[in-house]
Amino acid sequence: MQRVNEFVFYELAVQIHGLTELGDGIRYSDVWWAWHTSRAALDEIYRQRPLNFTTNVALRLYNAITAVVPKEWDDMIAKLPRKPEDPELIPEEEPAIFPWLVTAIVEAAKEFETVLRTECQVMDSYYVSKKGAYSTADLIEHAHYQIPETTRGKVPEQTKNDFDQAGKCIAFDLPTAAAFHLLRSTEAVIRQYYEVLVPGVKKAPPKARNWGVYIKLLSDHGAEPKVTSLLFHIKDAYRNPVLHPEENYTDEMVQVLFGVCVSAIVMIVDALNKIGKPSDAIAPVFEVVEPPVKAAPALPESSTESTGAGMKIVS
Repeated sequence: MQRVNEFVFYELAVQIHGLTELGDGIRYSDVWWAWHTSRAALDEIYRQRPLNFTTNVALRLYNAITAVVPKEWDDMIAKLPRKPEDPELIPEEEPAIFPWLVTAIVEAAKEFETVLRTECQVMDSYYVSKKGAYSTADLIEHAHYQIPETTRGKVPEQTKNDFDQAGKCIAFDLPTAAAFHLLRSTEAVIRQYYEVLVPGVKKAPPKARNWGVYIKLLSDHGAEPKVTSLLFHIKDAYRNPVLHPEENYTDEMVQVLFGVCVSAIVMIVDALNKIGKPSDAIAPVFEVVEPPVKAAPALPESSTESTGAGMKIVS
């Protein structure tokens, strides 16, 4: 997906339509610049977006212009009539462009307009309506900027990525898909809080982890009540219902969820800061464990035995 400048269509129309009204007796010095910019307008529209039906006729028009106006700048200038060095000499009259060359341009330009009209009717061009107070460009390009800057740098990349995907879904009228991404982004921050607050031996098995388990274990290990209360509300009011196929979000519902998830993320990061655990500096928890001592046969007096410590992940 790329953003396009629709003004190029206006510029193209201005440049091409003039070619459909050319008359007789046209001289190169009068039209070379206008025809050069018309050809450049064709180049620009194809750089920004592919056109299907108009390609052949556009190429014909392009070549018809090039038959009169060279593509290289030096060659274009070289075709302009020269003034005599002696000011007393009368310059030669510039001849008109051959009529069949002008006719080729006119016919190609008229056909191009006709075919482009058909192309525009089936072109994949849509108007994205504004959602609430959110800027459409912000939703599509960087929705995670809705997270305050002081918090944004302390959340996982997964949270930012899911927020950006949610923004696109909101902009393009996919509210239920947006809800999934918003809840995923929030869960990534919940897991940060969970990793810091819940000791390794108290953590639930990975397959048993869900929002309910996270909230309970966080509550049992001193999480701020306002955080767990908000997470419990999100779980019951937003997360659990969206898992059922009969539940579909509306634009209004997902815009509310958008703000609620931002609030939850800010509160969790603030809670992590209060306990001195930056949310962006969480590392796996390791524990050094001495290996069990086993009975060993007697060794010769000249031998020595060494043992080392072992490392075991307990998260």
